[in-house]
Parts: sequence; structure tokens; C-alpha cells
Amino acid sequence: IESSWCGDLVGTTNLQVGDDQQDAQMDSVHALQEQVEIKFQLPSERKTDVFDKEDFDAIKFINQIYPDESSLGDLDRFIGVLKKQIRTVDKEIFSAVRAQGGAHTRARDDVASAHAQISELFMKIRDIQRKAEESEMMVQEICRDIKKLDYAKKHLTNAITALRRLAMLTAAVTDLEQVAGRRDQYKKCANLLEAITQLMDYFQQYESIPKVKTLSKRLNQVQAKLQESVIDDFKILMGQADVKLTPDNLDRLAAACLVVDALGPRVRDQLMDWLCDREMSIYTNIFSMSGEAGKLDRFERRYMWFKGRLEEKKEQWAIFPMAWRVPQMLCLTFCKITKAHVKRILNDEEAQAELRGDIGPLIKTVVATNKFEKEMAALFGGGASMAEEEEDEQADTDSLTAREARMRLEKFRKRERLEAQRKAMEKMTDRERQAQQEAKTTFEGSISEAFEEALRLYVAEEERDLTAHLETCLREEYEARWSPQDEEPGPRVLSSANKLFLKIRGSLSRCSRMISKGPTLLALTEIFQTLLTTYAAALLHRLPKTATGQTAVQPPYNGQDWYIRVPEDEEKVLCHILHTAEFCRETVEGLSAAIVKSINPALAEKVDMSDQESAFLNVASQCMNVLVVGLNTKLDAGLQEMTRVRWDSIEQPGDDSTFVNNIRKVLLDSAPRLGAELSETSFSFLCDKMARMFVPRFQEHVYRLKKISDKGTLQLSIDCDAVKRVLLDFVKVARPTNSGEEVPNYVHYVEREMGAVINMVKVLQSKPENLVDTFMLLMPAQSQNMHEFVRVCEMKNLTKKQQSDLMALYQHKVSGGDAASAPIVAPAAATNLGAFKLNMNNLTQLAATINFPGRGPKGVPGPAVNESPSRALLAKVTAADPRAAGHARNASGSSITDAMKEKTKEGFAKIGNVVKGLQSWHADVTN
Repeated sequence: IESSWCGDLVGTTNLQVGDDQQDAQMDSVHALQEQVEIKFQLPSERKTDVFDKEDFDAIKFINQIYPDESSLGDLDRFIGVLKKQIRTVDKEIFSAVRAQGGAHTRARDDVASAHAQISELFMKIRDIQRKAEESEMMVQEICRDIKKLDYAKKHLTNAITALRRLAMLTAAVTDLEQVAGRRDQYKKCANLLEAITQLMDYFQQYESIPKVKTLSKRLNQVQAKLQESVIDDFKILMGQADVKLTPDNLDRLAAACLVVDALGPRVRDQLMDWLCDREMSIYTNIFSMSGEAGKLDRFERRYMWFKGRLEEKKEQWAIFPMAWRVPQMLCLTFCKITKAHVKRILNDEEAQAELRGDIGPLIKTVVATNKFEKEMAALFGGGASMAEEEEDEQADTDSLTAREARMRLEKFRKRERLEAQRKAMEKMTDRERQAQQEAKTTFEGSISEAFEEALRLYVAEEERDLTAHLETCLREEYEARWSPQDEEPGPRVLSSANKLFLKIRGSLSRCSRMISKGPTLLALTEIFQTLLTTYAAALLHRLPKTATGQTAVQPPYNGQDWYIRVPEDEEKVLCHILHTAEFCRETVEGLSAAIVKSINPALAEKVDMSDQESAFLNVASQCMNVLVVGLNTKLDAGLQEMTRVRWDSIEQPGDDSTFVNNIRKVLLDSAPRLGAELSETSFSFLCDKMARMFVPRFQEHVYRLKKISDKGTLQLSIDCDAVKRVLLDFVKVARPTNSGEEVPNYVHYVEREMGAVINMVKVLQSKPENLVDTFMLLMPAQSQNMHEFVRVCEMKNLTKKQQSDLMALYQHKVSGGDAASAPIVAPAAATNLGAFKLNMNNLTQLAATINFPGRGPKGVPGPAVNESPSRALLAKVTAADPRAAGHARNASGSSITDAMKEKTKEGFAKIGNVVKGLQSWHADVTN
């Protein structure tokens, strides 16, 4: 290594340095050697090794350590360090190889040991599995005998139970045969029958056994005997009419009912059929279809008879079990027969002719029928709905007579009974509660359905009544000039609307509570819809209209065809109609909900009054349109007056123009009335629509103004700002307590749009050479186009050349051109011929007013030679100033001379002002 490194150093380094550089090189060599020694001391202490670098170069490294021959003196020591390091590395390699060889042997021994342990584990698992199988076989052998014993016990138990029950069945059948012939042992028979029925259910699986067959035949014979005996008892004891049963007979029949209940539903139905036929035969005999009893107006007596029959036979009906529902079944049978009688009567041609002449008996019968159905439903099914209706009736009555007080007391007692029934129903079983609910749903409409076809006459009568009421209400409105009767402040509703809905409410309540909740109520709803549609059309017909018969107008607003003239009284009428339409729309919504709640659920989806709501909403919208158009009609006079003003001849701008005063008067006069009559929402809507119609029209009329002078532009700016303030004051005057808070949209719109108009007027005030820049600076983005710029140029008093130059300059700036290439616009003084002509006219008029010798004013020959010049001058002075007349008559000759001097001085002062104006114009032209 030493010889190779020395050869490389000799072959690659040919350094020629002086003595002064050798010392520095030796220092660096020693430093590198020390670093190498430190790095090569222990491999575990090395952090970074120069030999491990990827870009390590041996020749470069050696040349860096030993740059010349003089640095080779320490070479031996360096070589010794490297050899020591090589030996250390060799030892580490040897130790690693030896350790690796021992690890292989240990790994092989560990794998062999693991295989042996796994084999031993498998052997133990197989041994455990074998022992488990042996244990299972042993358990099965032990339990085999126990299972046989268990089956034997089960069969023996079933046999013992069957024998015991057979003995019980035999004994029960024998006892039943013994007591079946005795009518005072019905309770015992019922108990035995219930026990036998339960036992026979158990022996259904043993029907093929002869003993069971024999017992079944004996039981059937006994049941037939009991059935015949019980039916005979009922026929004997209850078959005779108007015979009151003794308590013993009642107890006997109650026990017989227990027997019937034990015999089964078939026997019970047979007994119920006989009982209903017996009771209804009495009913048909009393109320036959011939004579007075067969007339429609006599039907109320039928219901009174049946209710009396239920009360009279209350003790007899109490002997039957509650689950049989004997009174309910009698009532259903009564309703079925009565319904058939109603249909027969209504199909008779003579009865129909009588009903067409007078529907009073029909209505009376229907009311009585509905009342009877509700009473039966309340009696047998809870009656909650009836209690609610009675509470409604109680709430509607303010004063009571003696008869009404007695009726109210009866209703109070009835409600107490209903409450008791409700509490009893809470204690019922689910089956009994279901039966009660079925009874309630069955009674409602059980008779009244037969009247639905005939009730079309009632619907027609209601239609005539409602139509006549509407006509009366409208006639009264015309007589009262469409003004509400009350004088309360704020929004008011026409009395016709209140009367109409009160009538509709009464008709709805009468029909739903006393007549029908089915197709008749649906047909009546259609009449309500027609009536409300007619009323909405009448309100709409009352509105003022344009010359073409419209209540709404669309731009452009040309001529006077769009005018709607609305006087002060008419404004109040429109406000009343507006509030009436809103009231009707809200009430129609509630009316629809009330009808849906009252009508049968199957017909509820057919109730739709959205068309009527839309009709009244349209009336309110048209009222608002008429108010807006009427207000703009009054404002149009001020706009027309604005266009007639000569804006080029205004000499001194100052106070508001006349058209501003007219606009202010119209708005501020209408504001208190509209603010007091309209609601907050309606007034806000009116302000928005009025501003959106008036402000564009005002802007359009401003654009129509032509050749506005500078002073006229200043006056127009003052007027536009005044109009803006008037529009904002409109809200403050109408609603002093909420100035602008309830109409933020209106305030924002007025400030934005009127601000745009004022900015446009400010553009007109700029000089022609600054017109384009001012237009682009002040006008809003949506108005910065060539059309608007041309309109602004037309308003300003400019020549055609100036207009063309300004349009070219505007087009140049819009397209983004630079200022150097922009067209040049001549200043206004370069072509201000109008000012020159005005100055010349003033000079001519002034010269004409001066009296030169020998000439009078305007070339008229002067006074005669013998006429005193002082007299002529005195006459002229007194004519110009009457106050000087008395002074002139008493003045001396010197006073006349002073007056002539003053007049001459005044004339020359006017000439001087004219000359200065000419000089100023000449200087502008020269520049």
C-alpha cells in the first residue's frame, strides 16, 4: 500500500511551491492525519467515514493529505494506522462468520424440537377425542331406558286425563238431561253447557271412539230440547203486547239468555230475529203507509214512538247480555224499515209535486231524522260529536227564554249520561268497544241517505235565498256609496262582505248540523263558490277604468287613454274594496277548511275553493293598479307642465318651478288619506308600484326637454332634487310614526333612480369639452351607452358639429383609445352666436331708448322748436317713475337739468355694459 500510494503521489502531483508554502502544507497534512486517526480509532465510534462516500476518489484523497514530497515524512505512521484498522475489520469479519455458523446449527435444532412437540400435541388430541366418544356412548346407554320411561309417563298421564274428563263429560251430560226439563234450572243448565262445550272441544280428536259418539248424540238431543224450551218461554212471556213481566219472569228470561248464549250464535240469532220481527210488526201496524201516518211530515212521530218504546221496555232489554246489543239491533231494524218507507213516499209523484210547492215538510223530516240518528249514535256509540255540537249551540245563544232554558237543562242531563257512558266504555273489553264503534258508524246516515236525492229542492231553495241576499247587499252598497258603516280609523271592510259570509256561515252550519254532510253539502259548497265568484265580479265591476275599459295599463303612456281619474272620495272607496278583497280571500280559506272538516271524509278531496281565492286576490291586485294609475294620472299634469317650460329663456334660477309645486300638492294631499285607509302591507305595495310607474315617466319627460341653457340646467337640477324630496316625504306624511322604516324598498328605489336623473342633469351642466368625461363619471353603468349619450346631447343646446364631435369622442373612449388620438371638441364660446345676437339686440334697444336732438324715441320726430325740451324730458321721467311726478311738478329749472343729467348717465352706463360684453365675446373668438 505504501509503495502504491507513493507511486500515485509521484505520478499525479508535480507541485512546485516555495519554502514559504511548505509550512502551510505540512500543517494541513498533520490536520488531515489527525482526522483520519480519530475516524479510524474504533468502528463503533465512527459517525461518517470518508471512504464510505459515493464520490470518494483515492488519488484525490492522497493528494490532499500529501500534496508534495516534503509531506511524506509522516507516511509510516499513517500506514500503521491503516494496517491497525485492517486488522480490526478482519477480526470483526471473522467473528461474524463464526457466529453465523453457530446460528445455523441452533436454528436446525429448534425446528426439530418444534416438530416433535407438534406430533406429541396431535397424539394427545386424538386421545381426548377417543375418550369423548366413549363417554357419549356410555351416556346414550344410560339414557335409553330413561327415555322409554318418560314416554310411558306421558302416555299414562294423557290417558288418566282423558278418562277423568270423560267421566266429567258423562256426569255433566247426565246432570244436564236431568235438569233440562225444569224451567227454573236455566242457570245450572247454562253452567253445565259451558263446561260440556269446553270438554267437547277436548274430545274432538276422539270422535271415532264409540263412547264419545254416544255422549255427543245425547248432548245434541239435550241442546235441542233446551232450545225449544227457551224459545217457547220467550214467545209465551214476551209474545203478548203490552204485558208487563213480573220480576220472577224477568229473572227466568235472564237465565234463559244465559242458556241461549251457551247454546251458541245460531240459537242467539234465531231468538234475535224473532224479537226484532215481533217489535217491528207492532211498528208497521201503528205507522202504516196509508192515511196520515204515511205522510212525510208525520215521520217525527215515528222517532218519538221508537224512543218511547226503548224507554218503556228498558227493563225487558236489560235482561239480555250487553254483548247481544239488543237495543242497537232493534234500532237498526227500525232504521232499515223506516228508510224503505221514506223511499216509497219520495218516489210517489203526488208527494213530489207537494214538495216542489213547499219543502217545509221535507226539511222538518230531514232535521228530525238527523237528530234521531245522532241521538242513537250518541246513545249506543259515545256521542262525542253530538256533545260538541250542543256546546256550539250553547255558545251561539246569547239570551234564553224559559223554553230554551228547559231544553238546555235536558241537554245538560244528556251530556251527563253521555259522560257516564264514556266512562263505562273505558271499562269495556276491546270486543265490546269495537261493537260500540260499529254501532255508531252504522247509525249515521242509516235513514237520511234516502233523502239525498230529494234534497236537491233544498239546495235550489238555498241558492235562491243566497242569491237574493247578495243582490240586497250589493244594492245597499250602492245606496251607501260603498262606504263602511263604522267610522273606526284604519282599514275597514265593506258591510256587504260581512253580511254575505255571515249568511254563508249560517247556511253551512244549518246544512252540516241538521240536513246532510254528504252530497247535499257538496252541492251547497258549489253554490257558495258561485256566490263568491259573483261577489268578486261585482267588486271588480265597481272599480274605475280607463277609456278602453281596463284597470291596468302598460307603457308607453301616450295621450290620455290610460288615464283613470280617481277623486278623493273614490280613493277611499278603492281602499275599502281593497281591504274587502283581502278579507274575503282570508275568509274563503277558512271557509274551505270548515267545509272540509264538516263534510264526509270521502267527499273532502272534492272541496276546492282556490278559484275563489284567486278571484279575490285579483280584485285586490286590480284595486292597487287603479290606485297607482289614478295617482299617476294626477301627477301627469305636473309632468306635462314641465315639458312646456322654456328652459332656454330662464334668466335667474331660484325657487322650485310650478310643476314641482303641483307634484308636491298631489302627493302630499293624497298621502294622509292613503296612509290612514291602507294597511301597512298594502301601503308599502302601493308606494313601490307608484314609484316604479312615476319615476320612469319623470325621467322620460326630462329627456324630452330640448335646448336647455346653463341657467335652465341649474333650475332643472333644483327641481329634480325637489321632486326626489317630495317622493321621500310622501311616506313621512302618510305614516309619521314609521317614516321610511316599513317601505325600505321604496326609499332605496327612489334614491337610486332619482339620483340617476339628478346625475344626468349634472352632466348637462358640464361644458361641451367635458361632457363625455362627466357622462362616464356620473351616469350609472346600465345607462352608459350611445343611445343615452345622444339623448343627453340633444337636450343640451349644441350645434350639429359639436354633437358629432362629442359622439366620436365618446365612441373613442368607450373603445379604449388613447388620449393622443382622441377627437377635439371646440369650446362653447367658439360658436356662441346666440350670445352675440343677444348682445347686439340689447345694444339696439338701448340706442333706441336714448333721445337724440331732433328725434323722439325709436325714430319718432322730436318735439317742436317752440316746445320746451325740459317738458318733454319731464314727461318721460314721470312716465318711467310715477313717484317723481309730484316732485317734478314742484321742481325748479335746476331740478329738471339734474334729471336730464341722471338719465344721460344711466344711458351711457348701459352702453358701457354692452360694449364690455362685445369685447368679451371678441376675446373668446380670438382665443
